[in-house]
This record gives sequence, C-alpha cells and structure tokens, in this order.
Amino acid sequence: MTRALWLASGVIVWSIHFLAIYGFTGIACAHGYGWEAPWFVGIATLVAAALAALIARRGWRRRDEFEHALSAGLAAFALLAILWEGSSVLMVAPCGLR
Repeated sequence: MTRALWLASGVIVWSIHFLAIYGFTGIACAHGYGWEAPWFVGIATLVAAALAALIARRGWRRRDEFEHALSAGLAAFALLAILWEGSSVLMVAPCGLR
C-alpha cells in the first residue's frame, strides 16, 4: 500500500491542487468574492509545486530503484500540470471580472 501511495504521490498532489483551485474559484465567484480567487490560486500553486518538486527530487535521488524513478517522473509531469493550471490566473480574469 505504501508503494502505491509513493508512486501516486505526485498525481495526488496535482489532483488536490486541481480540486482546491477550481472548487474555491467556483465558490468564491458564487458568493461575490471573485477578487480573492487569484490570491488563493497563486498560493495554492506555489505550495503544490513545491510539494511536487520535493517528491520528484526525492525520487530522482533514489532512481536506482524502479519505483522511485517512476515516482520522480510522475511527480515531474504533475509539476508541469500544476504550473499549467496555476498560469491561468495570469491570463483569465476569475468570474468574468475585469
């Protein structure tokens, strides 16, 4: 069980980030707090990117074992996904705000 969690840890961080930023943005827009969404998305992206980078680094340092090399690769792809999702705050106004 712990090996499976270790392998999926980067993807788990990505999925939590995805749920958090889009869930918070939807709730904030529905309640009229859309101006807070970019701050939350930015902070959540920094935290999730740091976690994914740490997971990738740890896996890369132990890459002689297949599970660690695979977890490093998955965490690196999760890091790219996290940064891609977070970049939306720079390009799109939340809630249609200008």
